[in-house]
Amino acid sequence: MTTYTFLNQGAAIPFNSGVQALFKRKIDIPDLVTNGGLATTANVAATLPSTGFAATDILEVFDVPAGTLILGAGIRVSTVEGATCTVDVGVTSATETHSLAADTDGWLNDIDLNALATSITTNDLGFGTATGLLFGQVYVTDGSIDILFNNASTETAIFDIWAWGFQAY
Repeated sequence: MTTYTFLNQGAAIPFNSGVQALFKRKIDIPDLVTNGGLATTANVAATLPSTGFAATDILEVFDVPAGTLILGAGIRVSTVEGATCTVDVGVTSATETHSLAADTDGWLNDIDLNALATSITTNDLGFGTATGLLFGQVYVTDGSIDILFNNASTETAIFDIWAWGFQAY
């Protein structure tokens, strides 16, 4: 298992209005394999193998500042990976959020990267909604939203990922 982050990049917040924080990023694995752009958690450049991410690899896709409430997440696959890879989206640290528990699939569970589809957080997940009430997770320290790759051979997958919520100032 390797944990990756984006080299020399901070929070991926393309739009910020008032207390609303929208996180969005395109994950283009063929481009990451060819051109790099990933790092270890110590911000040291890391090369992704030609086969892409391996099973149990983690990508810290968004840096989330303390005080942010994340309500949900989504993925839209635009180029399939050609095999059987699924991913989870959640938190891999037990100290970042108010629940003080890691939940690697808290927002998305077993999303198929071999299907042209859009998936969003549902009420049966740890960080999802229930009976119309929004729960989410409050980040009590600076942290991240993470993708856990459940299978290997991801080298052709391209997908958009986003998360929504609110940020305290």
